[in-house]
Amino acid sequence: MSRGTIAVVSDSADFGGAELYLSTLLSHLRDEWRFVALLGDLADDETRRRLADSGVELITIPGLRRIPRPGAIARTVRALRKLDPSLVHVNLSDQGDGLGPLIAARLARKRTVATLHLVIPGRKGWRERISARTLRLPETVIAVSEFVMNYARAAGANSLTVLNGLETPEFQAKPRSVLGLKPDEIVVGGIGRLHDQKGWDVFCAAAVLVHEHHPETVFVVIGDGPDRVRLKQMGAASGVRFLGYHENASTLIRAFDVVVAPSRYEACGLVAIETMFAGVPIIASSVGGLPEVVDDCGQLVAPERPDLLASAIIELLSDSTARTVYSERARKRAGSAFNAERMATETNRVFLGPGR
Repeated sequence: MSRGTIAVVSDSADFGGAELYLSTLLSHLRDEWRFVALLGDLADDETRRRLADSGVELITIPGLRRIPRPGAIARTVRALRKLDPSLVHVNLSDQGDGLGPLIAARLARKRTVATLHLVIPGRKGWRERISARTLRLPETVIAVSEFVMNYARAAGANSLTVLNGLETPEFQAKPRSVLGLKPDEIVVGGIGRLHDQKGWDVFCAAAVLVHEHHPETVFVVIGDGPDRVRLKQMGAASGVRFLGYHENASTLIRAFDVVVAPSRYEACGLVAIETMFAGVPIIASSVGGLPEVVDDCGQLVAPERPDLLASAIIELLSDSTARTVYSERARKRAGSAFNAERMATETNRVFLGPGR
């Protein structure tokens, strides 16, 4: 029996890790609550589809954007008052997100929690001051990693950690054939948006260094994004193949002998978690929440250091015993620390409120 209604508000126009989290979470709690999602008119079709498939009712709020608009705030307030939910849950892609929805929830006088998915470094001071005030508005800020929780608490928010959780992917039986890779090739791969955050330029530079010693190694990246043209040019020079977007890319991870996540910043790193579920050894940047995720299940290297990344790749490819150990540890850790059921149970305690 449903405990009541939770209004979920997202002003994101994209589908990414924050939106995957939302659909995964709500699908696990659909028998506990009635969920109604308030989305902007530019919300991605995949976000809408996944939420609908999770049993969520959808309401479109015209003008709901990352940059707050008075009209959209007023429409959100009216929608919340009409719904009269037990709780408002605002999904924050990063610390600069969600100002409009959080103001609307405050004006509607509704109990509110938020989930913070990413901390972008190097923002201007005035933006950070606005973000700090924003993060103090909800009753609780759910952080997807200890790294994010520490940031939120430093900003003055009441924050706790609920580690991200995923469903175990159903892996492709023949992922290499899907990607056009040969069965006997040594493949180092990555998955993610083609964006400066993800460090694919560092990956390309490392590939050049690896090829000096192991020219047979194949480097590939699955994903698309705003840096597509520039990175494809770098790939042509470095021998890295950028394979473009593949739906449900996580099902293809077992095509790789080693996965690399060379990010400049991450709050948690869903690709790292998916890689661990797949039992593929990972090399990741020691930034943000990635060390919390990887733990002793892979190797960590300093960001912006293609030389160190190349050395780690060469070392791991030459040590089959280490790859086996990492693989076994990763599967075990993913199943216990990053499963969706655990995430939903811990989040539901926050939804229920203090003392429940």
